[in-house]
Amino acid sequence: MFAVWNVQDAGSARKGGSLSKIFGKCANCGATILFGPSEGEHKFCSKKCYQFWKHPGYCEVCTQATTDESVGGTYTVNFVLGTRMMGFGAGCPTCGSREMRKWLWVILPLFPISARYRVLYQTSATFFSRKIRQQPG
Repeated sequence: MFAVWNVQDAGSARKGGSLSKIFGKCANCGATILFGPSEGEHKFCSKKCYQFWKHPGYCEVCTQATTDESVGGTYTVNFVLGTRMMGFGAGCPTCGSREMRKWLWVILPLFPISARYRVLYQTSATFFSRKIRQQPG
């Protein structure tokens, strides 16, 4: 688990004070972070931000296997009722997208309410989706 804090730097930190040495900015989404994956001088708040920074879009194979249709968004009311994207299995080795479906939740997942989609997270909270083409037969 990675720690993510949305902390506004104090005036002294912007001028090279102690906070700017402790906290960093995610190279993908700009969130203020304390720990997380890194590559060279670039730091990331999550593995999803790191993956999207490495490959910001679908690979050719995933694009060919899907349509432009999006699943839309998800919602949650008081962390109890809502919809969430769920998927199982390994992601694409090139772009990191995963096969997922939108599920209806009432405390626990009840049933899927969408077709299958390739989902590519831009940050931990935002994603792109493309509907998987129906295979003949």
